[in-house]
Amino acid sequence: MKKIIIGVLSAALFLIGTQSHAQVLAGAGYLFASEKTSGFDETTPYHGFYIGASYNIHLVKGLSVAPGLYANFLAHSESAGAGSAKANLFLMGTTREFALNLPVKLRYSFPLGNDRNIFAFAGPVFQLGLTNKTTVNGSVSFMGRTYGDGTKVDNYDSKNGTANRFNIYLGGGVGLQLGDIIFLVGYDHNLLDLDRLENYKTNRNQIKVGISLDF
Repeated sequence: MKKIIIGVLSAALFLIGTQSHAQVLAGAGYLFASEKTSGFDETTPYHGFYIGASYNIHLVKGLSVAPGLYANFLAHSESAGAGSAKANLFLMGTTREFALNLPVKLRYSFPLGNDRNIFAFAGPVFQLGLTNKTTVNGSVSFMGRTYGDGTKVDNYDSKNGTANRFNIYLGGGVGLQLGDIIFLVGYDHNLLDLDRLENYKTNRNQIKVGISLDF
């Protein structure tokens, strides 16, 4: 996986150095992910945002390639509780994930005139997870008094965690450019298993809605 990322970065730098007509695009937006593990019916929703930049390199009329570097932040929380007249038990778990994404998207634009165009894009996204931690907070209330404690788990840890740090997504989307402002909607699906468990496989679908500025 590391060799693949290095190879893609080298190819992107080569294209940047050999192309004279290119655009620097800086953008941010909302990110939603839906995660499902085999053997379980429920899906886990994540909400967050992304921010970063890409370099749109024009190849031929209408066609370009856009390598980029983006930071993703996603979070998920869920809670459960039980109780009686004298005692109550409450648990809440929160997972926060921060990753770097290297998308390499092919883009084809359709001009509309007056510095406006619509475009479609598709390609892989190489992901490197930086942090992925779950915090579990529990509290017990008994006879009017509350007792609590918190436990933190590093999901990338080789002993206690099960998450994979590296992944590859494949996706695409559409966008609308109005002068220097770009609106886009995209979708990505993972190609590699998100966890290291032998008997289970975790997949994730991601939807992003964002805005970019053309510099």
